[in-house]
Amino acid sequence: MFKKIINANENLKKHILRTPTRYSNALSELVGKNIYVKYENFQHTGSFKYRGALNKILSLSPQQRKKGVIAMSAGNHAQGVSRACKLLKTKAIIVMPNNTPFEKIRRNLELGAKVEIYGDNVLESEKYVNQLIKKYGYNKIHPFDDNDVIYGQGTIIMEMLEDFPEIDTLLIPVGGGGLLSGCSIAAKSLKKNIKIIAIQTENFPSFYNLFYKKKHSFSTGSVAEGIAVNKIGKINSKILNKYVDKCVLVKEKKIEEAISLFLMKDKTLVEGAGAIGLAAILEGKIPKTSRNIGLIACGGNLDSRVLSSLLMRELVRKKKILTLSIDMEDKPGQLNEIATLCSKEKINILEVEHSRFTLDLSVRAARLNITLETRDEDHAKVIINKIKKLGFKVEEKKKN
Repeated sequence: MFKKIINANENLKKHILRTPTRYSNALSELVGKNIYVKYENFQHTGSFKYRGALNKILSLSPQQRKKGVIAMSAGNHAQGVSRACKLLKTKAIIVMPNNTPFEKIRRNLELGAKVEIYGDNVLESEKYVNQLIKKYGYNKIHPFDDNDVIYGQGTIIMEMLEDFPEIDTLLIPVGGGGLLSGCSIAAKSLKKNIKIIAIQTENFPSFYNLFYKKKHSFSTGSVAEGIAVNKIGKINSKILNKYVDKCVLVKEKKIEEAISLFLMKDKTLVEGAGAIGLAAILEGKIPKTSRNIGLIACGGNLDSRVLSSLLMRELVRKKKILTLSIDMEDKPGQLNEIATLCSKEKINILEVEHSRFTLDLSVRAARLNITLETRDEDHAKVIINKIKKLGFKVEEKKKN
């Protein structure tokens, strides 16, 4: 199988970007380990998926390409297929679920693909894809359960270990298993003792359950939507059971934190699946013996609204945005005392709600709900203590 990855590497060279692998000073200092990042978010279409899609379509005969190809996807795989087909002048049909954001639909249309909307999820879209294949003879480009797709994804590790052969541990996200399969084959073929650790969100533990014969439940939605997959591919499961050393689950809030840290510390935008390796380190899930760790920033296609919400949530978690509930006498000058204190402490007031009709208070009392912008958690503690010293009852509104 490794020979197939070598062939894929030769076939793809002139069409893809050889994305950089860099030692990250900022992330290394943050976690106390040597962190090497493969920036596949710089790839054409902003994701590693272009490698596998292009390698698969290159493997088709001229007659097969003439019939056209079809894929089901709501995200990165769709764009990979669309761009590959544009390059190779092949007809592309992309079937996307009903809830696909228009921005993702637009990107595929701009690449020349025909987009059809069907089903409430990708599994329902796939059923429609299979119907169209029977009717028109299209060639299916599966996002992960396909050997040629797997070989294309494995080229990432050939580049990565060529740049930094000292890497001793790879933290690789897993959804359906295409990326992890290709990377595992390549890594173990190039360096037998390298550790392969699969990383999944707690919300979608498909491979974790398979690997450890567990029955962890699934949740709805994930910030790592690219790996929010309910089932590992058949081809992938055989490969992964042979090559993967360990699988760990991480919490959603740690993935959010990792995205924020990539942006703030490493100065690069990475989507949830690409940040999940860093999340595993932050959560303490990686062996202490691992010193030179390779991360794959596998994509950077993060919705701007999700990013905005995520960054605000991180500010709340770090108490840089603080919401307080303050009970006070209903008399003139009370609000002024709070405002004066905030001014002295250089604290910005973002939002104020003053209520006289809170039924759990005396008719002579009022409640102030106030949102503040602080420097950090210590600064937040200072303002809370000073409000208490003024004689007010104050309670922080907790956010999980």
